[in-house]
Amino acid sequence: MEKIIYSPLESKKEIFFLFIFACLSTLSFSQPLLPTSESAFEVQLPFNKSYIKQNNIKSITFDIIDKKDLQVAEDKDLINYYEFNKDGQLTRFYYTVISKIIQKEFHHDAVYRKRKKIRNGYSYTKSEYIFDTVSTNYFYNEKKQLILKRTNDGIFYESYYYDYNPEGKIIKERRCKETNVSQIKNEFKLGSQLTISEESYTYNSTGKNQYKKTCLNDENRPYKEMIYNCNDSNQIVNITEQYIVTWLSQKTNFEYDKDNQLKKASYTSNSNGQQTTTKTYECDSANCLLTEKHFKNDVLLKEISYVTDKNKKTTSYIIRDPNEKNIRIVKLFYKYY
Repeated sequence: MEKIIYSPLESKKEIFFLFIFACLSTLSFSQPLLPTSESAFEVQLPFNKSYIKQNNIKSITFDIIDKKDLQVAEDKDLINYYEFNKDGQLTRFYYTVISKIIQKEFHHDAVYRKRKKIRNGYSYTKSEYIFDTVSTNYFYNEKKQLILKRTNDGIFYESYYYDYNPEGKIIKERRCKETNVSQIKNEFKLGSQLTISEESYTYNSTGKNQYKKTCLNDENRPYKEMIYNCNDSNQIVNITEQYIVTWLSQKTNFEYDKDNQLKKASYTSNSNGQQTTTKTYECDSANCLLTEKHFKNDVLLKEISYVTDKNKKTTSYIIRDPNEKNIRIVKLFYKYY
């Protein structure tokens, strides 16, 4: 067998180019919000775990202001709050919602100067908001896999438990309704637990860059099959879902740009007539998220414009709803370890 010998110069060149490639890869994905195929149609924001970890971010608070067209912007004290561990994983999330609006009447006395009335008294009404807080806590195992997600909205808790196979794929998901018997609300102590649903999953390779996921119900009977196709970078390019005993089917497609960042995601289902939901993403010259658009059957529902500073940190974004004729202005405030 012929022995190949590399010169020191060639070795140094190889190391140098590998280093440059690694740096460019890191820079390409250095931003706090990074859409992926897994997060494209989730309600949760697509946080970039690597960025959160590298920048020692402890929490991000999203301060929200709403503005109707032709009206003054109104700050209703709405916030979203995200907290992370030192591995960049989300550990806590909560948001405020308005549960009640109370109209209060205020009176202002007349104003006198040297016993002469210079302004009449008047009254006015002002809205006061009563808030509810919906919170979710996330728990991980020693392999940094999510094993429990617990949401509190009022008296009861809704919890999701996850089990994994050796390859890191979820093989069981259990959804439960629970109560907390702890006297301290932030310290959960399990009281009653009712299993609402339980599903399990099996995986089989069906070809190069393709595998099948079979979903089984709590009676261990298959009810849905999902075919995943991936590209050579192991990114999902499409998912085909077929329910076994019904005519329902769903298909999801993903497109990526030259830097392997998600640029388009579309989801088609016949569960409520043939409908397609699409999201598109555009980046700026620094490869940071610039705009995001949401469509339903080619009709624009929402447009999001992101503002990023020179360190590629998202500082704010604006959500425009053309149908409701309003905008939501969101400012991000960071805390660090």
